[in-house]
This record gives sequence, structure tokens and C-alpha cells, in this order.
Amino acid sequence: MHNKNYHTRTVGQAQIPALGLGTWQSTDDDCIEVVSQALQMGYEHIDTAQAYHNEAQVGSGIKKSGVARDRFFLTTKIFPDDMRFEPDNLVKSVHESLDKLDVEYVDLLLLHWPDARVPLSETMPALAEMQHQGLTRNIGVSNFNINLLLEAQKYSDVPIAANQVEFHPFIRQQTLQTFLYNHHIPLTAYSPLARGDVFDNDTIKAIADKHNINPAQVSLAWILSDKNRIAIPKTSTPSHLQSNLDALKVQLDKEDIEAINKLARSNGRMIEHPDYTPEWDD
Repeated sequence: MHNKNYHTRTVGQAQIPALGLGTWQSTDDDCIEVVSQALQMGYEHIDTAQAYHNEAQVGSGIKKSGVARDRFFLTTKIFPDDMRFEPDNLVKSVHESLDKLDVEYVDLLLLHWPDARVPLSETMPALAEMQHQGLTRNIGVSNFNINLLLEAQKYSDVPIAANQVEFHPFIRQQTLQTFLYNHHIPLTAYSPLARGDVFDNDTIKAIADKHNINPAQVSLAWILSDKNRIAIPKTSTPSHLQSNLDALKVQLDKEDIEAINKLARSNGRMIEHPDYTPEWDD
């Protein structure tokens, strides 16, 4: 599936490209165009979600690109509400996503947020069943802390292939990262550029100048310097698409990585769910 020189993360049978295109807040024709251009440019990982209300546009972008389905890794996410009460609700929900995306399967199906109203004892077996039915090649979670991950693992008979969380140089996630590493679960970083804050940080700017690259590439290269991490930056600008892809080639020095590691702060989180925030582990 993947080019020989393309960085991937392996979990079980899954080969997940380490750099993908995030599509949160990408809408209408802009979404179609950016997905199409990204795939034609060499991206092999596209990330969307039901909650983004753009699965149909992502599907149109995939079709417009002309890139064969088996040449890229496709992720979408479902909300717990779609798994309540009856397993049929989940099946219906996943089929709706596949119809909008105009594909027969996704490579990774994530539970978008934990929800205290919907027990994982119900949601995880239902999610695993989607893999057994071939509607997804892998399953995973998003915005889960350690306790929730342990519970999710208990109720799933297939591996959790990723935990997608907010991750960038300014957020503390070391305890969670250690857990994920020990359990062979990749960390997929959303908001890897900290909503643009990396462009204003003196440490990151200095490292960018040193390597003759931009701050976005510094942040992405730092994330990808750990072989258990994946990054899915979003952009609607074609030049940024190539710039982000080029971050795969960037090799930071040990002292660069150590300097960026020191930027994490206790108030670094930027994304909160409006209804539910788990008790984070660090």
C-alpha cells in the first residue's frame, strides 16, 4: 500500500502513515480541493469525522484525486450517541459514513469522545464488530485517558490501533504517552501546530532558523521524531500541504528535541469538549 520511503507506524496488522491531512473545519469546495490535492501530492492518510460534517466533501475529494482506494489510509470517527440502545444504530451510522465517503471501508474507525452516559461495555464490542464485518480495517479511540483506555481494552477483542488526542509542544502528555508506548498504541496528534502558536514561540522559531525550515515543520518533525506518534495537521493552502509533507524529511538534533520537550506547560490544552472532559492523567 505505502511507498517504501513513507514513514509508517505499525500496530497489529495496521500500517498507519505517520503524517496525514486533518480536515476539521474544512468545508464545501475547499475541502474537496484540499483532499484531492493532498492525495495527488503524495499524502497517504486522510482524517475526517461525522462531527466535521464534511465526509461527503472528503469523499468527493478522494474521487476527484483519481488516487486508488488502496493507496491511502482513511480515518473517520463516530460519536457515542450513535452506539446507544441498539447495535443496529451503530451499523446504520457507519454505513451512512461509508455512503458519504463513497467507499466500501475505512482503515480506522474511532470513537470520537468518551461519554459517561454510554458504557464502554456496550460501545467497544459494537466498534469491534464493525472490524469483524469488514466495514473498517482497524478501530481506535480519541480523547481517552489512561483509565478509559484500560476499560476500552477490556471490552474489545481486537487491538486499539490509535488514540487520537490533542498534542503539540505546549501540552503535557508524558504519562499518557508512556502508557500508549507500553501498550503498543500509537498517539495520533491533532492540533499539532497548537492552533498556530508554534509560529510565535521563540524556541521553535530559533530551531526553524537553524535548519532553514518553518516553525510548522519543526513542530511536526518533533512529533514524528518519536516512532509511536502520528500527526494530522490541517490546512487549506496548497503550499502548506507540501510544506507539511516535507516535514517527514526533517531530522532535528537531540538538543532541538530536548529544548522543545521543555515547552510543555500545565495550561497548554486548547481543545475541550463542550459536554465532557475526562480527568486527564498529567
